[in-house]
Amino acid sequence: MQESLKNINQIVSEVLETEKPQSVLEISGYGMCLAKLMLECTKNLDRVDLTDGLTSEEKLNYKKVFSSDYFNTINKSKKYDVIIVCHLFENIDTYDAKLILTNLLRKTNICVLVITPMYPYDLSSGTELSTVRAYHPVFFLGLEFSYKKYDDLQAYVFFPKLNYERLDCDTLTSINSIDNILNIKKMKIAYIIHSHGMSGGLKALLQQIKELNDIGHTVNLYYRSDTSKRAIPPWSHLTDDDVSGQIIIPCNANYTEYLSDEDIIVLGFVNLIEEFFDSVIPVVLWEQGSEAFFGDHGKLIGFRSEKRMTMHMFYRSNVYLLAVSQIIETILEGVYNRGSQLFPNGIDTDFYHLNDNKNNKVPVILLVGNPYLSFKCFDFAIAVLIDACKFEIPFKVWWASQSPLKLDDLPFECELFICPTQEQLAELYRNADVFLSASLYESFSLPPLEAMASGTAVIATDSGGINTYAVPGENCLLCEQGDLISMSYALGTLLKDPTTRETLAKAGRETAKQYSFKNITPILEQCLYRIIAKSEGKCDC
Repeated sequence: MQESLKNINQIVSEVLETEKPQSVLEISGYGMCLAKLMLECTKNLDRVDLTDGLTSEEKLNYKKVFSSDYFNTINKSKKYDVIIVCHLFENIDTYDAKLILTNLLRKTNICVLVITPMYPYDLSSGTELSTVRAYHPVFFLGLEFSYKKYDDLQAYVFFPKLNYERLDCDTLTSINSIDNILNIKKMKIAYIIHSHGMSGGLKALLQQIKELNDIGHTVNLYYRSDTSKRAIPPWSHLTDDDVSGQIIIPCNANYTEYLSDEDIIVLGFVNLIEEFFDSVIPVVLWEQGSEAFFGDHGKLIGFRSEKRMTMHMFYRSNVYLLAVSQIIETILEGVYNRGSQLFPNGIDTDFYHLNDNKNNKVPVILLVGNPYLSFKCFDFAIAVLIDACKFEIPFKVWWASQSPLKLDDLPFECELFICPTQEQLAELYRNADVFLSASLYESFSLPPLEAMASGTAVIATDSGGINTYAVPGENCLLCEQGDLISMSYALGTLLKDPTTRETLAKAGRETAKQYSFKNITPILEQCLYRIIAKSEGKCDC
């Protein structure tokens, strides 16, 4: 309890120092511990007293004190610069919480700060109310916020929605039959990448280049570097024949100086947009999401922060948008009032294929990802694995990681594969028995689909984007965020039941085939053709 209050004081202090509000509304069940902080920055302080616990003397510190009936008359309330909500969401239904938050965002000039436990419990008594994480970044999808975890607490700074108008390029939102456009000549496409670092997003972009090149389009890959000889990253399994051209430009040069007569420019990373603000060639961003896209900046950022302003500048620029999943569409729409075309990730179902002769002496559980990416929640995955040991079914773990890590005193065998090649990773997928994913949020979540394509049963947390292809109980087992008991039980079920593993694996393989590049590439081709036609005024799309 004392530690929670300390963290709450720290969070409130950070937000007040950043925003410097002239007026504050405190919605709380605490005594005067928060008011003292707020009174240091403003004398215009009101309170919604959730417990009616203030003495008459304490009430004198506030200009106005409202009862919890405030929420019934909130439309008549005045606006405040900052509204601070503490000791509320964990004690009410999630539907009511979202409704209250929506109403509060209409009553703030700067932000609404919400502090709530990771797992619902009564702060006054420390009594745990649930083992399922009710509130997380995916729950607040479509709202603009900054998020940070503080031990057993989580804090969200929500920003009011800005009233943006639609851009002209936002009218390009559907992918229908467009035979007249498909008669256009083969495209010349520029793909721009900003990094050679290994990531699922870059891997997907590179595969797009190969597929478009294979069907006859001219696809040039551009990369800025003073040292690299090739634009294709060294870890990629693509060859020089998989791309029409590789253009390396100096670090002090602009991409636009090296582009020639391309029909369209494809960006895979939002921070490249700035160089193409004045491009006469249509520019499309394939938005695959990022930590910042889900409000995860590593710290709480402010209303006026440069990072927030930059994101608004980029996403409000006149570029065409492709969204990798419906949750990305929701964020683009909800935060930036942008329309987008839905273009999901694809997978090479020949490269990721089955091993019909798995003969592991004990079931093998596969983890894939960087342990230092907090949203991947590998600490939770390890907790699930430890808890699953109670079923007394021997198993071993393989972990494919981009970074070295040290694991001590685990009650199971864990073999590390640091920076495996793509071929080695594919081999791990098809030889494992179970793939385990514990991500907090994902835009699409490619590794579980790669596991499905490889004939490996999947257990995962509901990270949002995985619902693009996941059908719980049919092609995977899906658990709620933070539900250690259910996830451990699901893992135990698959460890002791090879038949269920096989059933999930077969259905997963069929799901992966739906996202094979044979099926996905024509959608991308149509998206790009429509954008070119729109920019040239040849099609009223």
